Amino acid sequence: MKSKLKWLSISVLFLAATPLWHFRSFLKSPLIGTWDLWFHKYPISTSVTPVDVRLIAHAGGAVNGESYTNSREALDQHYAIGYRVFELDFGWTSDGHLVLVHDWPHTSSLFGVPPHVFNHVEYGSRKRRDGLHQMTFEDLRAWLLVHHDAFIVTDTKDSNLRLFAYLQANGLAILPQLILQIYRITELDAARRLGPRAVWLTVYRYGYPAWALARISGVDAFVIPVERYEQYRRLILTDHTRFYVHSVSAAGIDDAFRRLTGIYGIYVN
Repeated sequence: MKSKLKWLSISVLFLAATPLWHFRSFLKSPLIGTWDLWFHKYPISTSVTPVDVRLIAHAGGAVNGESYTNSREALDQHYAIGYRVFELDFGWTSDGHLVLVHDWPHTSSLFGVPPHVFNHVEYGSRKRRDGLHQMTFEDLRAWLLVHHDAFIVTDTKDSNLRLFAYLQANGLAILPQLILQIYRITELDAARRLGPRAVWLTVYRYGYPAWALARISGVDAFVIPVERYEQYRRLILTDHTRFYVHSVSAAGIDDAFRRLTGIYGIYVN
């Protein structure tokens, strides 16, 4: 432990002394990857059958040409045409309620009000300008209990551990229908303990380098931004873990599968 702390201290001092911001950014991912793997040499493995799906409706899928709606209509329309896995964005109201929201500035614009974090009553009572219906966690839970063959991939811009704690307290009935998306391998144990359908590791936030992903076991899939495909291409073609890319328009699905050799699936806008 002392050697790890010494290594981290040296790394932090080096970055602080480095005047070039782009060089710091270049080093950030390898440093995070190395540090995280030191703490997870023996990650939890799983014997759960992988979720066998190629296409995932991103933020519920586009409705009337509009992406990132996380709306009831997005779920209903894409379920009706055959989608069974939906990535959704989770955020918090000002009074601590979990709702489906990508970010509050964008959400505020959908309601035609100045950017701010809504409280629970305001979020549930205001009408969107596009006529779509926003969803609370309770709305989603009710929807999943009716659509028992549907699965949700979680995404949050806030604390994942806070989300996990909320699901433990309020979402036990739907945990078998949840694919928990983690951002660092240090979140794996907490995610597994909840008993979800699967755990996927996405790299869009911390940008683990390919060599780090090659040393990670215990997750059911990796998720990478489509524009970073070349960075992981060799690993995708040799590793047995499934790789998903995000995100691609519905019109670009066939082209993406042709260009991005070896990927298993796509998050579709």
